[in-house]
Amino acid sequence: MPYNSSTKFRMEAKNAPRGLNLAKEGGYAVLLDNKLGQTKLDGGYVHNGSLKAARWVFNAECEFLRGLVDRNPNYTLTFVGHSLGAGVVALLVLIVVQNLDKLGNIERNKIRCFAIAPTKCMSLNLAVRYEWIVNGCERKGKTEEKEKAMVLP
Repeated sequence: MPYNSSTKFRMEAKNAPRGLNLAKEGGYAVLLDNKLGQTKLDGGYVHNGSLKAARWVFNAECEFLRGLVDRNPNYTLTFVGHSLGAGVVALLVLIVVQNLDKLGNIERNKIRCFAIAPTKCMSLNLAVRYEWIVNGCERKGKTEEKEKAMVLP
């Protein structure tokens, strides 16, 4: 699902951002919007297009997420995505952790992310700093490749 300002995206318990849809122009725009070292976030580098998409999702769904947190204070807020969607969700969680005040009364340890076969979306220092919250899952490949699944070259 491409993420742009014309796409309406509602996060519910049954929905997760999925991978690149090559039939839609927006997917290419997110994937190709990057230059190495172009965008910094929290002391590291991130994929520019994925960060734009993550910020858009956060801004569009912040009130909805706050409502979930208010109605379910004992629940864990879990974000899940696949492929390009996993890269977006991984960066979305970084934004969420930096903006906990906008989500009401939720503790950092009640937020988690499962990024399934993520695109390379962040520098190694960010991946290490946020490994407690972002769980990257790869199905095949060498162990070294799995550890660097989300890490930009």
